[in-house]
Amino acid sequence: MSRPLDDDGGGRPRIAVSYARDAPSHPAWFSTHLADLAQRAAVGLSSAGAEPIVLNSASGHVFSALDYDGVVILGGGDVDPARYGGDTDEPTVHCVDTGADEAEIDLVNGAIENGRPVLGICRGLQLINVAFAGSLIEDLGPDSPHKIHQSQPPMANHPVHIARDSLLASALGTDSIPVQSGHHQAVRRLGDRLRVVATAADGVVEAVELARPDEGWLLAVQWHPEEPGSPDGQLQALLKPFVEACRQTPLGMDG
Repeated sequence: MSRPLDDDGGGRPRIAVSYARDAPSHPAWFSTHLADLAQRAAVGLSSAGAEPIVLNSASGHVFSALDYDGVVILGGGDVDPARYGGDTDEPTVHCVDTGADEAEIDLVNGAIENGRPVLGICRGLQLINVAFAGSLIEDLGPDSPHKIHQSQPPMANHPVHIARDSLLASALGTDSIPVQSGHHQAVRRLGDRLRVVATAADGVVEAVELARPDEGWLLAVQWHPEEPGSPDGQLQALLKPFVEACRQTPLGMDG
């Protein structure tokens, strides 16, 4: 089996891009917003030399990471607190889709177990943390700078500090960046085998990677580099090393 070639003659890895496209719990404006972000992520991946395959994790379909060279988990609704022993009565928890949770946790676990790189964005980081037996803060509170607290809000802007010895710092070439975010939850208990590689001024976890790089390629960020207001080049800087890692996925492992 061979991969289609990109403009430089290299293989174009097939990347699963997962989000809950038509979750019943999502209001129409939120679904439209997520679709726009997913489209921007897909265009970015294509520009980086990959073949993005957008998956609807709310479809009830069972997806296998073995069908792809890498996996991206995008933003969306809250992870069901029941999955991490959280407070299922927390009134701010919203847009939960348990089927999407299950489908994406299976994708993450399957990817890591079979040598597929994983990239997470916003909910993607939270989902990955839960997949690795971590837990979440159900709500950061009304004064959190990570979200503008209004109906159909725009993204909030704030700085993030990055550990220098990380995939993230290597990709971005800096240890401090401005980011666009819109989340009301965050990592509480860090998942097994993960390490924190970026934080906000208030201590909120902003990025995680595998603690042991020899276990695979994984990077998840709590912000939205694919959001139109993000600094120019930030999305492509993150996608470039991810796509390159996906090119190294051994052919013939695809089922």
